[in-house]
Amino acid sequence: MKKILLICLMCCAAYADYIYDLTATLSPSSMVTIEQQPHFYQMYHLVADGEATVTFTNHDADLVSPTDQGEYSDPYLYLYILEEINFGNINSFSRAYVLYDEDDDSNEGVGEDLYFYLADVTFTNELVAMVTSYEPMTTGTVDFTIESDTALTVIPEPVAVGLILVGGATLILARKRQ
Repeated sequence: MKKILLICLMCCAAYADYIYDLTATLSPSSMVTIEQQPHFYQMYHLVADGEATVTFTNHDADLVSPTDQGEYSDPYLYLYILEEINFGNINSFSRAYVLYDEDDDSNEGVGEDLYFYLADVTFTNELVAMVTSYEPMTTGTVDFTIESDTALTVIPEPVAVGLILVGGATLILARKRQ
């Protein structure tokens, strides 16, 4: 009996998940237009070494909208993957992303006390997550977790933009020195 139990335990061993607790801050400093309305957001750049499967879960949000007195201030989640990198020359470099997945359809049927939930999202190397809200001009915070089957580097947007600029500047300097 002990051998059977030991074999069962060995074959049922699961890998350890990586859990990232994050807080998105929606403020006027980051704005996007959705359906001709200004929405505040925060973006996260997720980087994995190869393929990763992630789950996004949001249980708490402290959002205030000037239009709905808090009734419909649900957070939304949009995920984007890299479609292509355009590199025309040393002065022309851009990245194009495409919508990959989303949870922007209320919290009905998602589970009790959940605002957004996207399970088993698989991507290769990089993914961009944008947290925003249902109502325009909504400010506040959104607490959420990302659970991953592999280690991730999670970079909030202001830092991600800075890293891209530093990388671009480094590339320009390196090319000029050659």
